[in-house]
Amino acid sequence: MSTTRFSTVRAAKEYLAGRISEQAERGGSPLTELERKMLYFSETDWTLPDMMKVSEEFDRDYDHDEYEEKIRGLVSRLLAAEDQQAVEAWDEAVVKISDGDHYLQVLISNTPSNPMELPGLLRKLGPWLPDLNAPISRRPGDRVRLIVSAFAILALPFLFRLLLDRVFGPDWYGNMAHFLR
Repeated sequence: MSTTRFSTVRAAKEYLAGRISEQAERGGSPLTELERKMLYFSETDWTLPDMMKVSEEFDRDYDHDEYEEKIRGLVSRLLAAEDQQAVEAWDEAVVKISDGDHYLQVLISNTPSNPMELPGLLRKLGPWLPDLNAPISRRPGDRVRLIVSAFAILALPFLFRLLLDRVFGPDWYGNMAHFLR
């Protein structure tokens, strides 16, 4: 899968927001202008020029939990009805915005690409399970810390045995077995 379809975060956001808006219209309850603009919200990355005003109005007039649930429902229905090519385009757009800090990521993060793939219990547990499709970002030195930790854990039994040999003498194990009989 190539990620050349969306060369900018803006293009990816416009694609995702457009698809969500289309789904809302098909479902008979189109998004309000404010709801549609909130799909572009970001505190640190590209967003609409009037986003601060939009955000203040949204915070005053809307319930965040209801809005997030509404968008997740739209995304679930949208992806359930899409063909493989459309889902791939969706996934490419999500990957493009995944490096930034976008409200749209929060809105769609707990929605599987195909909701029918998850059995009922797993669908309910979905928000608490790790997202295996999420890009992994590691801090510098994580691999070295992992290797050092693994060696330390493997060395603990040997160090413990050396300590016991020092304290109780080299034949401590045989003496203990005799003592326990």
